[in-house]
Amino acid sequence: MEDQKPSPEPIQPVRTPVVPPRPAFPWGIVVPVIVAAAVLSVGITLFLVKGSFVPFLSQIKNTPSSVKKSQTTVPTDIPVIPTGTTCDVSDNAFCIMLADLKSAISSKNYAGFLTYHNRQSVICDPDGMFVAICEEAAKGVVKQGYGLGYNESEGTVATKESYVTSVSAYVKTNGPFSYQGSLVSGDKGIAVFLNPGKDHIIAFPVKRSGSTWRMDHLLLGGTFENEAFTTLSNSLLDLVP
Repeated sequence: MEDQKPSPEPIQPVRTPVVPPRPAFPWGIVVPVIVAAAVLSVGITLFLVKGSFVPFLSQIKNTPSSVKKSQTTVPTDIPVIPTGTTCDVSDNAFCIMLADLKSAISSKNYAGFLTYHNRQSVICDPDGMFVAICEEAAKGVVKQGYGLGYNESEGTVATKESYVTSVSAYVKTNGPFSYQGSLVSGDKGIAVFLNPGKDHIIAFPVKRSGSTWRMDHLLLGGTFENEAFTTLSNSLLDLVP
């Protein structure tokens, strides 16, 4: 019996593992995403910057221009002359009084003169010189009122009502009156108002009294061609008692 040779093993084919190909990088998707992210980032940045910058601009825009200027602080304990008031003397208290007198004349508030008027006491005497406030008063009665002087003539003392009535009638007859000027020397001063013809006056002969000025009488009447009232001669201070 013949020896049988073993049949040869069939040769198995060598199989190379199939590696699936790597997909190409998806640039078509990534690029739009990157662009969108960049746009979003810029938008957020602008929003934040605008949010903080706009109020700053608004703050600058709304800042009053006066802040850039130096401002003077006026002490509250010192009287201030009203704006628009002209005054030709250096005494602040006198100028405040003058502003009030000008206002009283322009508004025909003649009772306003009495703010700077001293009250006068009179012992009435029917047998003596006539004094308006003593009319029909018994002898020895003491009356108080306000002095009215008449240039180059006698004066009188009147009640508040009579005082205002007399001044009003005088202005109506001889006015209107405008400011001519003032003089101040030491504790004496005078403010002069003249009518258009400069032949009648309203004059305030005043004396310093503490921190203000006061008068014993108001001076009315004609100038009688005395140029001292128009030239403001220092001789007018002799009218201050």
